[in-house]
Amino acid sequence: MTLPDGPRQIAAALMAAVVFLALFFLVNLVWFLALPLAALAYGALLLIIRRRPLLSEVLLSDRVTAADIAAGQAALDEALRRLAKADPASDTDLQGDLAALAADLRSIRTQIGDDPADFRIARRFIVSFLPRLVENVEAYATLAAAATGTARDRLPPLREGIRAYGPAVSRIAQAGLENNFRALEAEIDALGFQLKRG
Repeated sequence: MTLPDGPRQIAAALMAAVVFLALFFLVNLVWFLALPLAALAYGALLLIIRRRPLLSEVLLSDRVTAADIAAGQAALDEALRRLAKADPASDTDLQGDLAALAADLRSIRTQIGDDPADFRIARRFIVSFLPRLVENVEAYATLAAAATGTARDRLPPLREGIRAYGPAVSRIAQAGLENNFRALEAEIDALGFQLKRG
């Protein structure tokens, strides 16, 4: 049986209390002998009832925990939400690029959920670059909505800078997909080899 640490200790303490009461009332053992025996029972019960590992302790792959995957997916969800909000505010020239960017981010989100090895590929992007990318898109959308007159002439270079994010994010999505292809190809080759030998 496994329990989270708090309920595990409570269950062990309750069972140790039952042991103390049984020794004291049923066996008529004096309290100063029943108490150490109940404490021993508590320690033994803690050994029997295993602690359920925390999400951050569950290793799904080499140096990737379930908490890492959950945090990465939450960051991508938040980025997608913010991009969807910024998309209508940006100019129409950029909306197609933002839609393609969002599609790549959804692909990365799916990949890291399916294969923890893909998270290692995307970790630096998700942690370091994704927040800044979203902030830049939001800032551009705000400026595009507010700019008038000669200020609008400064938007095209900024728009091209935002467009340059697309191929980089697409490469990260493709790297995760390539990793999945290589893993499946290796599995198929290994199984084919074993079937030939068998």
